[in-house]
Amino acid sequence: MKIGMILDNEFTGDMRVENEVISLTEAGFQVFVLCFNYGKKESYETFHGAHIIRIKINPFIKNKMKGLANTTFKFYRQYWSKKIIQFVEQNNIDVLHVHDLYLLGGAFKATKKIKNNIPIVSDLHENYPEALKYYKFSNTFPGNLLISIPKWERTEIEWVNQADYVITVIEEAVERYEQLGVDTSKISVVANYVNRVEFSNDVIDKEIEKKYNGNFTMLYVGGFDTHRGLESVLKSLPLLKYEIPNVKLILVGKGRNEDDLRQLAIELGVVENVDFEGWQLPEKLPSYIRSSNVCLIPHLKTGHTDNTIPHKLFQYMFLQKPVISTDCKPLKRIINSSKAGIIYSSDNEIELASAVKFLYDNPEDAAIMGRNGLKAVNETYNWKHTAKNLIKLYKQIEESFDFQNNKKFDKP
Repeated sequence: MKIGMILDNEFTGDMRVENEVISLTEAGFQVFVLCFNYGKKESYETFHGAHIIRIKINPFIKNKMKGLANTTFKFYRQYWSKKIIQFVEQNNIDVLHVHDLYLLGGAFKATKKIKNNIPIVSDLHENYPEALKYYKFSNTFPGNLLISIPKWERTEIEWVNQADYVITVIEEAVERYEQLGVDTSKISVVANYVNRVEFSNDVIDKEIEKKYNGNFTMLYVGGFDTHRGLESVLKSLPLLKYEIPNVKLILVGKGRNEDDLRQLAIELGVVENVDFEGWQLPEKLPSYIRSSNVCLIPHLKTGHTDNTIPHKLFQYMFLQKPVISTDCKPLKRIINSSKAGIIYSSDNEIELASAVKFLYDNPEDAAIMGRNGLKAVNETYNWKHTAKNLIKLYKQIEESFDFQNNKKFDKP
């Protein structure tokens, strides 16, 4: 069976997609990935036996089209429809695996024009309509005038019901879709757990470890946007820098509000306590994590963050670092049950500072939390464990469809 993945980003770098590709190829499926090329990648290459096919595009144009995906200007939907039709026909694709809600429109449009009855697997990484309430591009001109969140909410229900199969990243998301009237029997949970084999193969960068030697470091890895809660982390630093003179906040990543965060650091007088490290290659992340004393997930508690789970949580835990996180439902459940860190109230810099100070004053407790995190990852929160659901889904699809005659088998 040939699986065609649709991704509106460059490959590689997205660890979730990489893990899925590796697991599916190891299970004997043929995997083709159609993705973007912003100018520096090869137009074609292989990855663990999968075929990576890249479309060259200017990222600025891509982001503009994506922002208009569910407006009157549906260029993105039309663009992807044409690309998917060509991709399916050239590679004899049997199943489309579509990453993220906003690509489903193009996939549905394409399958209407393709003769084959191709099933669609919708891989939903997040509650996208809710996320739009916090993304900077949808809350500033002209996005705030063109993008309708109520329309996206209606579209989500329509498209998720239309998809043949649905993948979510956490159990809480299944509960949400059930409340929206989606048939939960077609939903599989494939969580953003860490791939211990791939992640542990990374080489440690001694220069990064040397750079932060002697500091008490707080680390955040990931994208920058208002829903990430990084403002509260910066606001905790004036409370901490006199209690912990060598405190250093390391921000690894980039995003739309980086300039705002840099300005906030100036206003708070904590520029010397913050390092903006920018986007880093995935193979460097273990070095940053190992160089930290505590690792942070300060995401604001919203309908978005209550229904997703970040990959970094399990990377932190795997490398035995205590995690300080806000009280988003999945984060609170996992961290508390595994005793791998401390939960604080969303957007509360006072509670955050208190948690950091506790771990600074109690290194033995911090070490215990780190060991608990590793134990939980080894027993439950690892990719090998959750990948079983992905393989089970595709075995089910393989058994359910007669690909030669382009139809779904009738249930007995």
